Amino acid sequence: MGNVYIKFKSDGQVQEIDSGNHELLAGEEVLVEGEYGLEIAFVVQKELFLQQKEEEGRDAKEKKAVVFIRKLNESDKEKAKKLNLVAKDFLEECRGKIAKYDLPMQLIDADLSFDEKKLTFYFTAPSRVDFRLLVSDLAHTFKKVIRLQQIGSRDEARYLGGVGRCGQLLCCKRFLKGNLESVTLDMATVQNLSGSGSNRVTGVCGKLMCCLKYELENYKDTKKNMPEIRSEYKTPSGKGIVISQNVVKNSISVKLDEGGQIVEVKC
Repeated sequence: MGNVYIKFKSDGQVQEIDSGNHELLAGEEVLVEGEYGLEIAFVVQKELFLQQKEEEGRDAKEKKAVVFIRKLNESDKEKAKKLNLVAKDFLEECRGKIAKYDLPMQLIDADLSFDEKKLTFYFTAPSRVDFRLLVSDLAHTFKKVIRLQQIGSRDEARYLGGVGRCGQLLCCKRFLKGNLESVTLDMATVQNLSGSGSNRVTGVCGKLMCCLKYELENYKDTKKNMPEIRSEYKTPSGKGIVISQNVVKNSISVKLDEGGQIVEVKC
């Protein structure tokens, strides 16, 4: 209750708002009123807000106040689905105009704000694109506030979907709503995966897999109670040297002094 942190789908910005007496959880959708009217946003963790502030640094611009309206109800969700379908109908028109101006960008998706005043198109591009003429043309055609949002490979995977190495639909498509902190190589190191080759820890987007963040604190706690690699360790089969840790299985591999046999021991 009180202040919470939300992330706008249309521009990826995270802001702090006052939710009053409403108790909101990360991942829940809310309706807010911002600079361009009514929009849907996702509740995110405070760490994501702090991370954005750190990245913006001194260049951070003062943001317009955002007013919390309500947590999305079933009627709101139905309307959002219909608006999503309407926005999809605008994609071909936009692709035609991109071709008209010969712009090096690939259109991925579109989004219509809750009050239908703002239309956002999401695209990927190898570099920055001067799309001022395109925006003007789109605004004249659709009679709405137009936003063109360049997205990265993670967001592209979230919009297009796919299957991960686990055989399941991508987490970012199924349930993640941009409320996960940055995934770092340190997370793979904690799980002893950083030396397994990049193909073991990268997802279909080419970035580190989001699931490296799952249960990370548990892995850290587990690792604290494990003997260090290259330390001496006594097993039921004899003494040896710890050569690896498996934090997922909570076990270590020990190379015995006699015979060089490698045994796995639960911690």
